[in-house]
Amino acid sequence: MNRKSSGKFLSLYSFFIYSVIYIPIVILIVFSFNDSKINAMWQGFTFKWYLQLLSDRDIVSAMTNSLVVAFASSLISTVIGTLAAVGMYKYKFRGKTVLDGLLYVPIIIPEIVMGIALLMFFSQIKTLVSIPSGALTLILAHTTFSVSYVVIVVKAKLEGFDPSLEEAAMDLGARPFEIFCRITLPIIAPGILAGSLLAFTLSMDDVIVSFFVSEPGFTTLPLKIFSMVKFGVSPEINALSTVMLVITLSIALMSEKLRFKSDKEVKIKEKIILKEKINLKNIKKIAALIFSVLLMAGVFAGCSKSESGAQSNNGSEEAVLNVFNWSEYLPEEVIQKFEEKYNIKVNYTTYASNEEMLAKIMAGGSQFDIAVSTDYMVDVMIKQNLVQEINMDNIPNYKNIGDEFKSLTFDPENKYTVPYMWGNVVVAVNSKMVDTEINSYADLWDSKFENSMVVLDDQRAVIGMALKKLGYSFNETDPARLEEAKNELMKVKNNIKIFDSDSPKTSLINGEASVGLVWGAEAVLAQKENPDIKVYFPKEGLYLWQDNFIIPKGAPHKTNAELFINFLLEPEISAEISESFPYANPNVEAHKLMDAETLANKVIYPDAEVVQKGEHLQDLGETTRLYDQIWTEMKSN
Repeated sequence: MNRKSSGKFLSLYSFFIYSVIYIPIVILIVFSFNDSKINAMWQGFTFKWYLQLLSDRDIVSAMTNSLVVAFASSLISTVIGTLAAVGMYKYKFRGKTVLDGLLYVPIIIPEIVMGIALLMFFSQIKTLVSIPSGALTLILAHTTFSVSYVVIVVKAKLEGFDPSLEEAAMDLGARPFEIFCRITLPIIAPGILAGSLLAFTLSMDDVIVSFFVSEPGFTTLPLKIFSMVKFGVSPEINALSTVMLVITLSIALMSEKLRFKSDKEVKIKEKIILKEKINLKNIKKIAALIFSVLLMAGVFAGCSKSESGAQSNNGSEEAVLNVFNWSEYLPEEVIQKFEEKYNIKVNYTTYASNEEMLAKIMAGGSQFDIAVSTDYMVDVMIKQNLVQEINMDNIPNYKNIGDEFKSLTFDPENKYTVPYMWGNVVVAVNSKMVDTEINSYADLWDSKFENSMVVLDDQRAVIGMALKKLGYSFNETDPARLEEAKNELMKVKNNIKIFDSDSPKTSLINGEASVGLVWGAEAVLAQKENPDIKVYFPKEGLYLWQDNFIIPKGAPHKTNAELFINFLLEPEISAEISESFPYANPNVEAHKLMDAETLANKVIYPDAEVVQKGEHLQDLGETTRLYDQIWTEMKSN
């Protein structure tokens, strides 16, 4: 291959690589100006999504939180990491090799392990010392995993450092601190800057550790975006991503300019070392910036502490309530009404599955005052002593709940739970895309649905689908039968395109999926957007569920939690919730205020014979491990 053809090949190869990297970004930017809420459809040019960002208080707050945490953690980790790198480079001591190896542990350890470990650590610390809620725990956590990156980057820069420069300075009588400030620091400045920017980027980008460590009500931008994505990728998310992209590029260009300037200054200083006085202007700027950020963090923490110290109307507890709930399950207007009525600040945190909720409460659930748990998970949490009894004397509106929703198997004495919503899992079909009736779960195995199904990201629902196809129970525990179900799932896997428990209606509405195993209320919302969507009840029986309020063990504001539950059970409030999210409501008094059309909807409120054929999930004990193995194998193969 001659030089000319080799050059063409490299050009084509480079073009291909850059296309793969940047075409998705270009598409994202273009669709941030799309007038349509659905990304798959272009309906004109608009700036409205950018204007919405400016007026969205939650997004602005999340952005502010992320910047405070990122600046503070990157500055602290840069100072600690730089000093550690210099010390490890210059000095020899016993155990240095071991210490050097330990630097890589935070880098190679899975983020979820780091997140759970830090959550448990802070939970234990809080039992001994009062830590202000807000940014502090996140700053400490982000500093923990960022320091190693800074040390490694700065050490790499030190490898090219010429020790003779320091030796010459010492021969001329310079003191160690003078040498560090006037010679070492300017020369390794590009490495320090690179490490600082890396730490800043890691902090701004973090989701997993932040999810576990963040305090209720303190949301970072990545967590906010992750929560928004659960409801579909809208142009508003595209606009937010574009803004972040512009900011990132601006920082990268500024850092490159500073690096170039720094390298140029270093070369000059190497020639005139100790012949002119050091210019400390940059050091003063850094010190001023560190002081400003720490001051900001201190003020923020102080505000958080002051706010949490306010008293509620009952005068016995702090005016704070930390709620842990499913996403898209409680209208913001209802939360605002509660805050206005009782002068209690609600910190609202969401999760995407019962297992996610259980993991966080097991690791440090005492930070939450109230959570929502599905029937079978309530049983698990009671057995593990993760919940406490509810004082029903503080919930007079409990009488509004229908008797058929009380004294169920997971809480026969009604000590630990208050019913919130109930529902089912149905099959929804876009009849315009696929003209087929679904009478049985077995119909979903038809090859015509290849790569066109959306199913719940819920192992009990999906494995249960296969079990019901075989004529078994949703709560099957026989290993041989579960093996049969696994084999059936491997056959239907090619039909499944999307796993989505948060907003499966989105893929049905925008045409990404033609059929779905979805929550009943999601199917109803999809029908409102697209009348071509039809709903079917498989003859083998439905997966039924009931979500319930629980109060975690050690909840700091138990009385406020009970006040909140009672408020949500008021007929007017409960009816308002059902209007926004049309799940089946166990509040019979609220039915009197609800739309007759909603109550008559057989998808939401199926006939008695359909309900009788359905099953509620139960805790399976040790058999849960088999379900976990099947689920992991199915999603990984």
